[in-house]
Amino acid sequence: MTSHMYHTKEFAKKSCVSVRTLQFYDKKGLRSPSEYSGTGYRLYSDDDLVRLQQILALKYLGFSLSEIKALVQEGGSELRIALRAQKNMMLDKRRQIDSIIRTIEKTEEMENETLDVEAIVKIIEVIQMDLKPEWVNKYLTTEERRTMRDLAKKSYSDEGLRKLAQQEYTEEIHQQYGYFRDELRRLVAQDAHPSSQEAQSLAEYLTELNRQRSQGWDEAILAGMKKSWENLNALPEDKKPQIYNFTTDEREFIKQACVILHERKIQDQMMCNDRE
Repeated sequence: MTSHMYHTKEFAKKSCVSVRTLQFYDKKGLRSPSEYSGTGYRLYSDDDLVRLQQILALKYLGFSLSEIKALVQEGGSELRIALRAQKNMMLDKRRQIDSIIRTIEKTEEMENETLDVEAIVKIIEVIQMDLKPEWVNKYLTTEERRTMRDLAKKSYSDEGLRKLAQQEYTEEIHQQYGYFRDELRRLVAQDAHPSSQEAQSLAEYLTELNRQRSQGWDEAILAGMKKSWENLNALPEDKKPQIYNFTTDEREFIKQACVILHERKIQDQMMCNDRE
């Protein structure tokens, strides 16, 4: 394949993923750029596009990022075996959905007859199971999940909760927050400065995560996010879910890094305006 080289933003647009996702895949060793320019910019090729398509296809089929990394590296028979197992799981899921649809259609046909309450209860139970993805259990205990639900109800307005419920919170998004948390702890442990290149890249990364979570800076969601972090920080230490718990030094570090990033963006914009 004849390869054309793309800068990160151009490649992200071509592949219909965000720059943040490409950076995350790079850090996880899933898809690194083919080359770097003389000034250090990431460069992607058409071959990278093919590899990314394979990653996204496996992700759509329900494989975790760690499974995808292993499958892409191994390839061959291991990939075929895994795909066959995944196909069987999806066929089971389709049969389950078909069963639910048949039950709903049967209920619709009853019209004025006595409704099959047990069938409706069965539908509700299956749907409720689907609303509780298994991956959540790997990161939060039952008590921690209850704490986060209580915080959400206490922090968000009815409008904010409604909008938040419309957004799918996937394991990949959770892992991206995990990557942010690990990088923050590493930089603080290394006594890095908030104005350093790594700190500024992390502040940019967090900004993009928050933009996505707030659905493009929606005011109702932003207000709830702010209140939720205030309420979380006010909890006793033994009540805070560990994956969302930051030290005072870590909170102050990322706060300063974000302030510096914001000030730099304002300066860059002023310089652009002066040139016009």
